[in-house]
Amino acid sequence: MNMRRFAGNQQGFSLVELMAAVLITVVIVAATMTTVVTSNRANVVNTQVADTQQNARLAVDLLSRDIKLAGYNYNATDPATTAVGTCNATIGAIVKPVGLLPQDQAPAGADAGPDAVAMVLPVMNTTGWTLTSAVGGTPNNVLYENTISLSGAAIAEMTAQGLALGSTISIGGALSKTVKTLTATSIGFGTGNYVDGQFPIGTPVYLMQCVQYQVVANAPATCGSNTPCLMRNNVPLVDGVEDLQITYACDGCNQAVPNPLFPDGVVDDQDGSSSSGLPTFTQGDFISNSAWAITPGTPDKIRMAQVSLVVRPTKADEGLDEKGTQAVNTTGPVVVGDHDPSTDATYDASVYQQQRRRVVIRTIQPRNL
Repeated sequence: MNMRRFAGNQQGFSLVELMAAVLITVVIVAATMTTVVTSNRANVVNTQVADTQQNARLAVDLLSRDIKLAGYNYNATDPATTAVGTCNATIGAIVKPVGLLPQDQAPAGADAGPDAVAMVLPVMNTTGWTLTSAVGGTPNNVLYENTISLSGAAIAEMTAQGLALGSTISIGGALSKTVKTLTATSIGFGTGNYVDGQFPIGTPVYLMQCVQYQVVANAPATCGSNTPCLMRNNVPLVDGVEDLQITYACDGCNQAVPNPLFPDGVVDDQDGSSSSGLPTFTQGDFISNSAWAITPGTPDKIRMAQVSLVVRPTKADEGLDEKGTQAVNTTGPVVVGDHDPSTDATYDASVYQQQRRRVVIRTIQPRNL
Protein backbone atom coordinates (compact mmCIF):
# COMPACT_ATOMS: atom_id res chain seq x y z
CA MET A 1 0.00 0.00 0.00
CA ASN A 2 1.40 3.34 -1.04
CA MET A 3 1.32 6.04 1.64
CA ARG A 4 0.75 9.61 0.48
CA ARG A 5 1.46 12.68 2.59
CA PHE A 6 -0.87 15.64 2.22
CA ALA A 7 0.60 18.93 3.38
CA GLY A 8 -1.91 21.66 4.38
CA ASN A 9 -1.48 25.40 3.79
CA GLN A 10 0.78 26.49 6.64
CA GLN A 11 0.84 30.18 5.61
CA GLY A 12 -0.10 32.63 8.55
CA PHE A 13 -1.04 36.35 8.78
CA SER A 14 1.52 38.85 7.77
CA LEU A 15 2.46 41.69 10.15
CA VAL A 16 0.63 44.19 7.95
CA GLU A 17 -2.58 42.13 8.07
CA LEU A 18 -2.31 41.73 11.84
CA MET A 19 -1.85 45.48 12.34
CA ALA A 20 -4.81 46.22 10.07
CA ALA A 21 -7.02 43.80 12.05
CA VAL A 22 -5.96 45.37 15.35
CA LEU A 23 -6.65 48.85 13.98
CA ILE A 24 -10.12 47.85 12.79
CA THR A 25 -10.87 46.27 16.19
CA VAL A 26 -9.72 49.42 18.03
CA VAL A 27 -11.91 51.61 15.78
CA ILE A 28 -14.94 49.39 16.40
CA VAL A 29 -14.37 49.30 20.18
CA ALA A 30 -13.79 53.06 20.32
CA ALA A 31 -16.96 53.73 18.35
CA THR A 32 -18.89 51.40 20.64
CA MET A 33 -17.52 53.05 23.78
CA THR A 34 -18.32 56.50 22.40
CA THR A 35 -21.89 55.40 21.75
CA VAL A 36 -22.19 53.93 25.24
CA VAL A 37 -20.75 57.03 26.94
CA THR A 38 -22.88 59.40 24.86
CA SER A 39 -25.99 57.33 25.54
CA ASN A 40 -25.25 57.27 29.27
CA ARG A 41 -24.68 61.03 29.43
CA ALA A 42 -27.80 61.65 27.37
CA ASN A 43 -29.74 59.52 29.86
CA VAL A 44 -28.35 61.61 32.74
CA VAL A 45 -29.36 64.83 30.98
CA ASN A 46 -32.85 63.48 30.24
CA THR A 47 -33.23 62.48 33.90
CA GLN A 48 -32.24 65.98 35.00
CA VAL A 49 -34.72 67.51 32.58
CA ALA A 50 -37.49 65.20 33.80
CA ASP A 51 -36.68 65.96 37.46
CA THR A 52 -36.71 69.70 36.74
CA GLN A 53 -40.06 69.39 35.00
CA GLN A 54 -41.46 67.41 37.93
CA ASN A 55 -40.15 69.94 40.47
CA ALA A 56 -41.70 72.81 38.49
CA ARG A 57 -45.10 71.12 38.46
CA LEU A 58 -44.87 70.18 42.14
CA ALA A 59 -43.95 73.73 43.17
CA VAL A 60 -46.74 75.40 41.18
CA ASP A 61 -49.28 72.80 42.36
CA LEU A 62 -48.42 73.43 46.01
CA LEU A 63 -48.64 77.20 45.58
CA SER A 64 -51.87 76.94 43.60
CA ARG A 65 -53.54 74.75 46.20
CA ASP A 66 -52.72 77.10 49.06
CA ILE A 67 -53.52 80.33 47.20
CA LYS A 68 -56.93 78.88 46.30
CA LEU A 69 -57.55 78.23 50.00
CA ALA A 70 -56.03 81.54 51.16
CA GLY A 71 -58.19 83.15 53.82
CA TYR A 72 -60.43 80.10 54.21
CA ASN A 73 -63.35 82.50 54.74
CA TYR A 74 -61.31 84.22 57.45
CA ASN A 75 -63.16 87.48 58.15
CA ALA A 76 -60.34 89.99 58.38
CA THR A 77 -62.82 92.89 58.49
CA ASP A 78 -64.41 91.74 61.76
CA PRO A 79 -63.25 94.14 64.52
CA ALA A 80 -63.23 91.24 66.98
CA THR A 81 -60.83 89.24 64.76
CA THR A 82 -57.11 89.59 65.37
CA ALA A 83 -54.36 88.99 62.82
CA VAL A 84 -53.22 85.41 62.29
CA GLY A 85 -49.49 85.36 62.95
CA THR A 86 -47.73 87.86 60.69
CA CYS A 87 -50.52 87.95 58.12
CA ASN A 88 -51.23 91.63 58.57
CA ALA A 89 -50.70 94.75 56.48
CA THR A 90 -50.02 98.30 57.58
CA ILE A 91 -52.61 100.42 55.80
CA GLY A 92 -51.65 104.01 56.43
CA ALA A 93 -50.98 103.99 60.16
CA ILE A 94 -53.28 101.08 60.98
CA VAL A 95 -52.24 97.43 61.14
CA LYS A 96 -54.99 95.26 59.66
CA PRO A 97 -55.28 91.47 59.42
CA VAL A 98 -55.42 90.06 55.89
CA GLY A 99 -56.07 86.66 54.35
CA LEU A 100 -53.52 87.08 51.54
CA LEU A 101 -50.42 89.25 51.91
CA PRO A 102 -48.30 90.03 48.82
CA GLN A 103 -44.59 90.47 49.54
CA ASP A 104 -43.01 91.97 46.44
CA GLN A 105 -39.21 92.01 46.58
CA ALA A 106 -39.11 95.66 45.43
CA PRO A 107 -42.59 97.27 45.45
CA ALA A 108 -41.33 100.52 43.91
CA GLY A 109 -39.45 99.11 40.91
CA ALA A 110 -37.78 96.15 39.24
CA ASP A 111 -37.00 93.22 41.53
CA ALA A 112 -33.49 92.09 42.34
CA GLY A 113 -34.61 88.70 43.63
CA PRO A 114 -37.63 86.43 44.18
CA ASP A 115 -40.96 87.58 45.59
CA ALA A 116 -42.70 85.99 48.58
CA VAL A 117 -46.31 85.64 49.67
CA ALA A 118 -48.06 84.93 52.97
CA MET A 119 -51.61 83.69 53.51
CA VAL A 120 -54.01 82.49 56.18
CA LEU A 121 -54.59 78.72 55.92
CA PRO A 122 -56.03 75.98 58.14
CA VAL A 123 -53.73 73.55 59.91
CA MET A 124 -54.47 70.20 58.28
CA ASN A 125 -54.81 67.18 60.58
CA THR A 126 -55.39 63.48 60.09
CA THR A 127 -57.69 62.72 63.04
CA GLY A 128 -60.19 65.52 62.54
CA TRP A 129 -61.20 68.12 65.12
CA THR A 130 -64.99 68.35 65.34
CA LEU A 131 -67.74 69.78 67.53
CA THR A 132 -68.94 67.40 70.24
CA SER A 133 -72.17 69.37 70.70
CA ALA A 134 -74.26 71.53 68.39
CA VAL A 135 -73.89 75.30 68.61
CA GLY A 136 -76.16 78.17 67.53
CA GLY A 137 -79.44 76.29 67.91
CA THR A 138 -81.65 76.02 64.83
CA PRO A 139 -83.00 78.57 62.34
CA ASN A 140 -86.32 78.51 64.23
CA ASN A 141 -84.72 78.55 67.66
CA VAL A 142 -81.50 80.59 67.55
CA LEU A 143 -79.20 80.27 70.56
CA TYR A 144 -76.66 83.00 71.17
CA GLU A 145 -73.58 81.06 72.25
CA ASN A 146 -69.99 82.19 72.46
CA THR A 147 -68.42 78.82 73.34
CA ILE A 148 -67.89 75.62 71.36
CA SER A 149 -67.14 72.14 72.70
CA LEU A 150 -64.57 69.65 71.41
CA SER A 151 -63.10 66.43 72.77
CA GLY A 152 -60.17 66.61 75.16
CA ALA A 153 -58.00 64.80 72.61
CA ALA A 154 -58.84 67.36 69.91
CA ILE A 155 -58.05 70.31 72.20
CA ALA A 156 -54.75 68.65 73.18
CA GLU A 157 -53.78 68.09 69.53
CA MET A 158 -54.74 71.65 68.58
CA THR A 159 -52.71 72.99 71.51
CA ALA A 160 -49.71 71.01 70.30
CA GLN A 161 -50.19 72.67 66.90
CA GLY A 162 -50.21 76.17 68.42
CA LEU A 163 -53.72 76.75 69.78
CA ALA A 164 -53.59 79.42 72.50
CA LEU A 165 -55.35 82.56 73.67
CA GLY A 166 -55.45 84.96 70.73
CA SER A 167 -55.40 82.19 68.12
CA THR A 168 -57.98 82.15 65.34
CA ILE A 169 -60.14 79.13 64.62
CA SER A 170 -62.61 78.44 61.83
CA ILE A 171 -65.88 76.58 62.38
CA GLY A 172 -66.65 74.49 59.32
CA GLY A 173 -64.60 76.81 57.12
CA ALA A 174 -67.53 79.23 57.29
CA LEU A 175 -66.98 81.31 60.43
CA SER A 176 -63.72 82.54 61.96
CA LYS A 177 -63.35 83.53 65.60
CA THR A 178 -60.55 84.64 67.90
CA VAL A 179 -59.93 82.48 70.98
CA LYS A 180 -60.51 84.36 74.24
CA THR A 181 -60.88 81.48 76.71
CA LEU A 182 -59.59 77.93 76.58
CA THR A 183 -60.34 74.85 78.70
CA ALA A 184 -59.65 71.14 78.33
CA THR A 185 -62.84 70.62 76.28
CA SER A 186 -64.01 74.05 75.13
CA ILE A 187 -63.04 77.21 73.25
CA GLY A 188 -64.63 80.56 74.11
CA PHE A 189 -64.78 83.81 72.12
CA GLY A 190 -65.52 86.35 74.83
CA THR A 191 -68.56 88.35 75.89
CA GLY A 192 -70.79 89.39 73.01
CA ASN A 193 -68.86 87.43 70.35
CA TYR A 194 -71.59 84.96 69.51
CA VAL A 195 -71.47 82.18 66.95
CA ASP A 196 -73.32 83.52 63.93
CA GLY A 197 -75.06 80.48 62.45
CA GLN A 198 -76.04 76.95 63.34
CA PHE A 199 -73.46 74.15 63.35
CA PRO A 200 -74.35 70.51 64.17
CA ILE A 201 -72.32 67.91 66.03
CA GLY A 202 -69.38 66.74 63.92
CA THR A 203 -68.75 70.09 62.22
CA PRO A 204 -64.97 70.38 61.57
CA VAL A 205 -63.03 72.98 63.53
CA TYR A 206 -59.80 74.32 62.04
CA LEU A 207 -56.87 76.12 63.63
CA MET A 208 -55.75 78.95 61.38
CA GLN A 209 -52.10 79.71 60.65
CA CYS A 210 -50.10 82.25 58.64
CA VAL A 211 -48.08 80.46 55.95
CA GLN A 212 -45.28 82.09 53.97
CA TYR A 213 -43.82 80.87 50.68
CA GLN A 214 -40.36 82.13 49.73
CA VAL A 215 -37.29 81.13 47.74
CA VAL A 216 -33.97 80.69 49.53
CA ALA A 217 -30.83 80.64 47.39
CA ASN A 218 -27.54 78.84 48.09
CA ALA A 219 -28.21 77.86 51.68
CA PRO A 220 -26.91 74.32 52.39
CA ALA A 221 -27.97 74.60 56.01
CA THR A 222 -31.54 75.31 54.89
CA CYS A 223 -32.06 73.64 51.51
CA GLY A 224 -29.61 70.79 52.07
CA SER A 225 -27.47 71.70 49.05
CA ASN A 226 -26.07 74.67 47.16
CA THR A 227 -29.13 74.81 44.94
CA PRO A 228 -31.99 77.17 45.80
CA CYS A 229 -35.28 75.80 47.08
CA LEU A 230 -38.91 76.78 47.64
CA MET A 231 -39.77 77.00 51.32
CA ARG A 232 -43.10 76.92 53.17
CA ASN A 233 -42.87 78.36 56.66
CA ASN A 234 -39.09 77.81 56.66
CA VAL A 235 -39.48 74.17 55.65
CA PRO A 236 -37.82 73.30 52.29
CA LEU A 237 -40.31 71.74 49.87
CA VAL A 238 -38.95 71.74 46.31
CA ASP A 239 -35.31 71.81 45.17
CA GLY A 240 -34.08 73.87 42.26
CA VAL A 241 -36.63 76.71 42.45
CA GLU A 242 -34.54 79.84 41.92
CA ASP A 243 -37.18 82.49 41.17
CA LEU A 244 -40.75 83.20 42.26
CA GLN A 245 -42.64 86.16 40.83
CA ILE A 246 -46.30 86.88 41.65
CA THR A 247 -48.55 89.51 40.12
CA TYR A 248 -52.10 90.28 41.22
CA ALA A 249 -55.41 91.36 39.69
CA CYS A 250 -57.84 93.27 41.89
CA ASP A 251 -61.36 94.67 42.01
CA GLY A 252 -61.76 98.15 43.46
CA CYS A 253 -58.07 99.07 43.83
CA ASN A 254 -58.03 101.33 40.75
CA GLN A 255 -60.66 104.05 40.63
CA ALA A 256 -59.44 105.67 37.41
CA VAL A 257 -61.79 105.63 34.38
CA PRO A 258 -63.06 103.29 32.98
CA ASN A 259 -63.15 101.62 36.42
CA PRO A 260 -65.98 102.45 38.84
CA LEU A 261 -65.30 104.04 42.21
CA PHE A 262 -66.22 100.88 44.08
CA PRO A 263 -65.77 97.11 43.57
CA ASP A 264 -68.23 95.79 40.99
CA GLY A 265 -67.28 92.13 40.66
CA VAL A 266 -65.09 92.78 37.61
CA VAL A 267 -61.28 92.82 37.65
CA ASP A 268 -59.98 96.38 37.39
CA ASP A 269 -58.65 97.61 34.06
CA GLN A 270 -55.03 98.61 34.61
CA ASP A 271 -53.86 99.10 31.02
CA GLY A 272 -56.76 100.98 29.42
CA SER A 273 -57.82 98.06 27.22
CA SER A 274 -61.46 98.46 28.34
CA SER A 275 -61.83 102.03 27.11
CA SER A 276 -64.54 100.94 24.67
CA GLY A 277 -66.86 100.47 27.62
CA LEU A 278 -66.79 96.67 27.54
CA PRO A 279 -64.70 95.00 30.26
CA THR A 280 -61.65 93.36 28.67
CA PHE A 281 -59.34 91.29 30.84
CA THR A 282 -55.74 91.27 29.61
CA GLN A 283 -52.27 90.43 30.92
CA GLY A 284 -51.78 94.15 31.53
CA ASP A 285 -54.41 94.06 34.28
CA PHE A 286 -52.03 92.22 36.61
CA ILE A 287 -50.15 94.47 39.04
CA SER A 288 -46.45 93.74 39.44
CA ASN A 289 -45.27 96.57 41.71
CA SER A 290 -47.33 97.59 44.71
CA ALA A 291 -46.88 97.78 48.46
CA TRP A 292 -50.63 97.11 48.88
CA ALA A 293 -50.61 99.60 51.74
CA ILE A 294 -52.48 102.64 50.41
CA THR A 295 -56.26 102.78 50.13
CA PRO A 296 -57.91 101.68 47.86
CA GLY A 297 -55.03 99.43 46.75
CA THR A 298 -55.23 97.08 49.72
CA PRO A 299 -54.85 93.26 49.91
CA ASP A 300 -58.56 92.66 50.45
CA LYS A 301 -59.18 93.85 46.86
CA ILE A 302 -57.10 91.03 45.34
CA ARG A 303 -59.14 88.62 43.21
CA MET A 304 -56.49 86.71 41.18
CA ALA A 305 -52.81 85.87 41.39
CA GLN A 306 -50.45 84.88 38.59
CA VAL A 307 -47.51 82.77 39.77
CA SER A 308 -44.31 82.50 37.69
CA LEU A 309 -41.65 80.00 38.70
CA VAL A 310 -38.16 79.40 37.32
CA VAL A 311 -36.74 75.98 38.17
CA ARG A 312 -33.30 74.58 37.33
CA PRO A 313 -31.57 71.19 37.80
CA THR A 314 -29.80 70.57 41.08
CA LYS A 315 -26.51 70.03 39.19
CA ALA A 316 -24.84 71.75 36.25
CA ASP A 317 -25.61 70.18 32.86
CA GLU A 318 -22.91 67.94 31.42
CA GLY A 319 -22.08 67.66 27.74
CA LEU A 320 -22.39 64.44 25.73
CA ASP A 321 -18.68 63.97 25.01
CA GLU A 322 -16.31 61.60 26.82
CA LYS A 323 -14.85 64.40 28.93
CA GLY A 324 -18.22 65.51 30.26
CA THR A 325 -17.61 69.09 29.18
CA GLN A 326 -20.22 71.28 30.80
CA ALA A 327 -22.91 72.42 28.44
CA VAL A 328 -23.38 76.09 27.61
CA ASN A 329 -26.83 77.59 27.23
CA THR A 330 -26.44 80.36 24.68
CA THR A 331 -29.75 82.05 25.46
CA GLY A 332 -29.94 85.08 27.75
CA PRO A 333 -31.16 85.16 31.36
CA VAL A 334 -34.70 83.93 32.00
CA VAL A 335 -36.79 87.01 32.83
CA VAL A 336 -40.18 86.55 34.53
CA GLY A 337 -42.30 89.30 36.04
CA ASP A 338 -40.13 92.33 36.71
CA HIS A 339 -37.02 90.38 37.69
CA ASP A 340 -34.04 90.23 35.32
CA PRO A 341 -31.36 87.97 36.88
CA SER A 342 -28.59 89.69 34.89
CA THR A 343 -29.05 92.79 37.08
CA ASP A 344 -28.50 90.87 40.32
CA ALA A 345 -25.28 91.57 42.21
CA THR A 346 -24.39 87.85 42.27
CA TYR A 347 -25.06 87.19 38.56
CA ASP A 348 -22.28 85.31 36.75
CA ALA A 349 -23.06 84.67 33.08
CA SER A 350 -20.58 81.78 32.73
CA VAL A 351 -22.12 79.92 35.68
CA TYR A 352 -25.71 80.84 34.79
CA GLN A 353 -25.35 79.41 31.28
CA GLN A 354 -24.33 75.97 32.55
CA GLN A 355 -27.88 74.95 33.45
CA ARG A 356 -31.18 74.54 31.67
CA ARG A 357 -34.24 76.17 33.17
CA ARG A 358 -37.94 75.44 33.17
CA VAL A 359 -40.49 78.26 33.43
CA VAL A 360 -44.07 77.57 34.51
CA ILE A 361 -46.78 80.22 34.83
CA ARG A 362 -50.23 79.69 36.32
CA THR A 363 -53.13 82.03 37.05
CA ILE A 364 -55.00 81.24 40.27
CA GLN A 365 -58.28 82.55 41.63
CA PRO A 366 -58.52 82.48 45.44
CA ARG A 367 -61.91 81.09 46.47
CA ASN A 368 -62.11 82.21 50.09
CA LEU A 369 -61.01 85.85 50.32
